[in-house]
Amino acid sequence: MTKIFRTFTLSFMPVFTKFLIILHVLLLLPLSHANEPLTLLSRANASTDGFLNSDKTFESLLNHTIDTKLQWTNQARLIKRLMGTEAVCSYDIIKTPEREKHILFSDIPTTIYEQRKIYAFKRTLQSFPERVHVAQLLEKDFTLAVDSGTSYQKLEPILTKYKDQIAAISSEDTSSQLPQLLIHNRIDMIVDYEVNVLDALTSEQLKQIDSREIAEFPEFVNGYFACSKTELSEKVIKTINILMITPEIYDRLQKSLQQAYSADTSSAMMLAYSQEHVYLTADE
Repeated sequence: MTKIFRTFTLSFMPVFTKFLIILHVLLLLPLSHANEPLTLLSRANASTDGFLNSDKTFESLLNHTIDTKLQWTNQARLIKRLMGTEAVCSYDIIKTPEREKHILFSDIPTTIYEQRKIYAFKRTLQSFPERVHVAQLLEKDFTLAVDSGTSYQKLEPILTKYKDQIAAISSEDTSSQLPQLLIHNRIDMIVDYEVNVLDALTSEQLKQIDSREIAEFPEFVNGYFACSKTELSEKVIKTINILMITPEIYDRLQKSLQQAYSADTSSAMMLAYSQEHVYLTADE
């Protein structure tokens, strides 16, 4: 199995003149809460987590315009705080219709995720095709563990319908807990990212595990910069929107995907991404 890309890391780089001019105008806009600090909610679970690089980058970027402090929280509390009234933001958050009612999202994604998959013991999955419907699995009375702090989009109605077979796990390190529940036979299957399974299990344990693509999901999903609905947050989102359309960011994302995925997968991800989002060119 290939370790999947969790998040691409921005770095500071020269940004062309148009970006600087527009950003300068934004900074001059009157703001009644100019002295209000912004809390950037960290996505990192550990000192080696790839999210740490993005933590530092976004914090440094925003500190050029807004007093920003970095604060760690787990996924479940992160979403609740983004739906609250304090000035908080985070990044690589999946957008859903329900979340958009309470949270401000950037126009352009800050990352691309390869989708979650079904993981189970090989003996459990051996009779199933490479792409499966979760509803059909649950109809066979399998138990399934999921992360209670994240959105499963089209799977939500299915998980609700079969709630007696669903273990919704909430912890400070759900990324390792789900694979551990599986490998210790506490649950029949889990819905998780490949990177979490690879990080949580030993090479010997991985030999016992297999995966299937989830038919209810698209091949890839975008993550966005997200903020609570405050006046300060609106300014932050405007700034991020300008940054995310620059050619430098596009090139950075492309290189990150090429390093994390096979050539075929990274090309497919960038094709889907570029068809959906328009970027400024260097001479615009």
